[in-house]
Amino acid sequence: MIRFKCIYCGQKMLAQDDGRGKKGKCPKCSHLVVIPWTTKGRPAISADASEQLQQVKEAIATATLDTAQDSSDDVAEVYEEKAGWFIPTYDELSLFLMAITFILLCAENNQARSWIRHFFSQVHDWYVYILVLLFLAGMGLSIYHVFTRREKTIFEKQLMMLFAVLTNAGTGIISGWYILKSNDVRDWQLVFPIWNIINGVLLLLMLRLKIIDEECISDRDATTAQIILGLIAVLVIFIFCNYVFKLYWAITFSICIIYTTSFDRALQNVFPGLTNEPDDQAV
Repeated sequence: MIRFKCIYCGQKMLAQDDGRGKKGKCPKCSHLVVIPWTTKGRPAISADASEQLQQVKEAIATATLDTAQDSSDDVAEVYEEKAGWFIPTYDELSLFLMAITFILLCAENNQARSWIRHFFSQVHDWYVYILVLLFLAGMGLSIYHVFTRREKTIFEKQLMMLFAVLTNAGTGIISGWYILKSNDVRDWQLVFPIWNIINGVLLLLMLRLKIIDEECISDRDATTAQIILGLIAVLVIFIFCNYVFKLYWAITFSICIIYTTSFDRALQNVFPGLTNEPDDQAV
């Protein structure tokens, strides 16, 4: 099998070995793609994006999209590679919004600053400080890569994954424990904080066992429209959670990420053009 990614949206796909050079539609964005000419045993993303883009242009020059769809000789069968439902995946926009929300909390939430100061006052092990530095590096890369189309290295993806997992797992465990201690929930409502804690522990465990790794970081570039809409959404939700409802900082973070991620996916489904920059849409 040949493993490769759509040059337009970053969707992972599989194709048969005899499909090299053949054309097909991406199952996610529906752009015409060409299965790269790879050698057996070579990594998943074998063709350079510019090289594959040139192949697409040559394919379009010799056949229309309708012909490519109808001709069984020209179209290779393309499969969508899907991870298990419990395996999280992150793209540039979700990582960027996590980083922005974390910065907002540190700047505008007294509870968050107090918790961080208390945490460092209790820590005296040097490896914890190294972990914090790696966390900050992952956060910085999450902000940097949303503004560039440069391909992420494996090490950069590992740092970004570390940032994503520690952020989501940490806030999930902290918010769940805070709610349980507050005694404000009863009976079936206990499911929510308990699930937050379990989910956080599972994320850390999957990272430790390498069930989730750099492959869970998408190569799809965020568009300008996505960035602007995502920032507006996260700012609005943050203002309501932090200033209007005055929620605990970890709960505010969780709500911001959940709702902005859902908002982005909804926009992509309703307006698929948001996932592609104008110069990438010519077919």
